[in-house]
Amino acid sequence: MMPRILLTAVEDAPEPVAFSTGSSAPALERPSVTLRFRLTATDETSLEAVRYARRSMLREERTLGIEDGEPSLEGAVFSATEIQWRVPRPQRGRCLEKLTDLVGRANRALEQVRSIPALPPEAETRRQP
Repeated sequence: MMPRILLTAVEDAPEPVAFSTGSSAPALERPSVTLRFRLTATDETSLEAVRYARRSMLREERTLGIEDGEPSLEGAVFSATEIQWRVPRPQRGRCLEKLTDLVGRANRALEQVRSIPALPPEAETRRQP
């Protein structure tokens, strides 16, 4: 079986509550949570599949739009080993669905790329000057 792209939850970290010391009433923000996932991608091809899936989902968000108040995947911070995304607590479930969709798309893209047979070195075309 070929290696798969996986996300493993690190923890949900609620944002700390801090009140100002001023005399005015504190501005209450909607409670949020930071979703953190360890990204397991075995090689550069796997990482490129994640990038491809993310770009595809961002294009869909821009083209089709997103629900009012729904966080965009654009707000998620991606690295080679982790994904972090600060989202409103009521939208946590929807954001988890988006991340599940992202992994599914990335794995399908990875399968497609790896199913293409490689050309032998002698079949490569070279540019003539």
